[in-house]
Amino acid sequence: MAEKQFTKISFYVVAHADDWQLFMQPNAYNDLVAPGGKVVFIITTAGDAGAGETFWFAREEGSKSSIRFCLQPLEALSESVGTREFNKHTINYWTANNATCYFLRLPDGNLDGNGFSQNHYQSLSKFRGEEISAITALDNSTTYKSWPDFYTTLQSIIKSECQGISEIMINYLNPNTDTNPNDHKDHIATGQAIQDMTLISTIKQTLYVGYSVSNNKENLNLTGLFWKSGMFSAYEKAVYDNSGYSTLGESVPTYLSWCLSSAEFITADP
Repeated sequence: MAEKQFTKISFYVVAHADDWQLFMQPNAYNDLVAPGGKVVFIITTAGDAGAGETFWFAREEGSKSSIRFCLQPLEALSESVGTREFNKHTINYWTANNATCYFLRLPDGNLDGNGFSQNHYQSLSKFRGEEISAITALDNSTTYKSWPDFYTTLQSIIKSECQGISEIMINYLNPNTDTNPNDHKDHIATGQAIQDMTLISTIKQTLYVGYSVSNNKENLNLTGLFWKSGMFSAYEKAVYDNSGYSTLGESVPTYLSWCLSSAEFITADP
């Protein structure tokens, strides 16, 4: 069977497995269901919070479950899983129809960027600031020896996935702390990595507000709310089923405010 041809591609490069559902709606849903569209999610950290493999694996399953929720009403799902090599680094991937997830599984840096003792206090923030000389994926699949090594790997994934497609958009959380205040340090570091890539000046960009999206006075319409709450519910159930952990248990009011809010973003053309 001939490989499906896509006319456009949207990248969602985020730090954690639930960032794109919470802070980038309805854009991510619209891209997932758009005819002729390909969507690639690159999730830089394991989001493990120092809690170990069971938890970060559950979060990956949660992200997959969110995607299935959007795609399965359209057509039967065809899934695959494995590893691919980019810039001499082994990266885990999962695909379902027009969507692909790459899980880099780097250590969660904690809210303040100082990391967790279980992961030897590694974090993307420290790595970029040269406080540590290397950072290793939690499954020991690869080690990045420098900050350029890391962001060049992101760039390699993007270049590979967009071959033959002219309409390209990259979505990420804005690393400008004036525009996007009080956000997670992993969010900021991931955005900085994207902006450090040499090809970023050639690609259309959408830059989002993260934790402060709850201050956005524009709520989602009913259709957008249905899909966003459904996506996060699918994520929550998968995380609980695979680890016994309730994300909502952290703070129902916080997640409610995020789920009600429409994404707040700016765009930049090349």
